[in-house]
Amino acid sequence: MPGLNRPLRRQLLRLAGALLCSPMLARAADAGLPRDVHQRILATLDAPLPKVLNVHHLALIRRFNIGWSPVESGAPMLNPEHPLGTGDTLALAMQAIAGKDAALAAQRLMEASLLLPHFVQMADLKPGSYANAKTPFTLTARHLTLLRQQAWMPLEMLGMAAEDYLAEGCWPTPSVDGKRPYGNFTNYPVEMAQALGLPVRRQADGSLAVTPALEAELQALHEQTMAALQVFVRQAGLRRNTP
Repeated sequence: MPGLNRPLRRQLLRLAGALLCSPMLARAADAGLPRDVHQRILATLDAPLPKVLNVHHLALIRRFNIGWSPVESGAPMLNPEHPLGTGDTLALAMQAIAGKDAALAAQRLMEASLLLPHFVQMADLKPGSYANAKTPFTLTARHLTLLRQQAWMPLEMLGMAAEDYLAEGCWPTPSVDGKRPYGNFTNYPVEMAQALGLPVRRQADGSLAVTPALEAELQALHEQTMAALQVFVRQAGLRRNTP
């Protein structure tokens, strides 16, 4: 499938962002952020990424509410409407860091959001059965491999500016690329198979493919990465010697 040109792709991403953050979905509590909080969010997004994941970041990551991006094939994302679950996000952020400074809580939330892709690489979790809300989820080694393989998009590629997200009552949060969720191919099951060491065949036209049965299995596995990431952010521990 030919790749979309960048302007068209950006328009599709913007449309998806608008759908996720439409005024009908957004909560008024987040739409009217105090001016100092609004400015701190934008300043944080313009600042260099923190070099250290601190206790505030970890407390917020533990509360992250993972959603599913509707772009292209779909992919996990940090829910822009409710990044910390249902309720007033700013109040939940202050609760998470055990502080009353709203601007600092917003700053830490944005920093933790930007650090999420790094957390996936820095932390570890043993395969096993975990609670995902009220539903048990079996996390496998394959899920963990795929989480670390997923391609997170820079904020500027999400299709909407931070100001646009905030104006719609949403938070500018990161997402895995729904078009190329594992980095290079729009035919993402092939890239999944390569990452997992599963059979890939070269077709007569030179393109790579997997069997229909394996493709269906990998598509189902891809859809499970939302639940896998939710379990991971709640349960994973930082590896030793990780700053």
